[in-house]
Amino acid sequence: MKKTVKLTIQDTDNILFQGQADRITSYNEMGRFDIYPMHANFISIINKELAVYNNHQKIKELKFEQAVMKVKQDTVNIFLGIEVLLLDKEGLNT
Repeated sequence: MKKTVKLTIQDTDNILFQGQADRITSYNEMGRFDIYPMHANFISIINKELAVYNNHQKIKELKFEQAVMKVKQDTVNIFLGIEVLLLDKEGLNT
């Protein structure tokens, strides 16, 4: 049986995609990266775009400015439309 991850992509109002994927490709501050089944658990701010693959074919592609990706035990949640707060010397900027 082929191993996949359970993927949910949502914005602040709706679930945009929910399904299985055998690879997810995106970008973070370190560059391009891929998520495969059995990937290490982590949380990252992602940017630029997201490509979802199943059966080695691209099934979904999104372009966006910034999102949050959470990977835990073959479950991937991607949250679009979340503002990230940045700290500077004076305090919080939104």
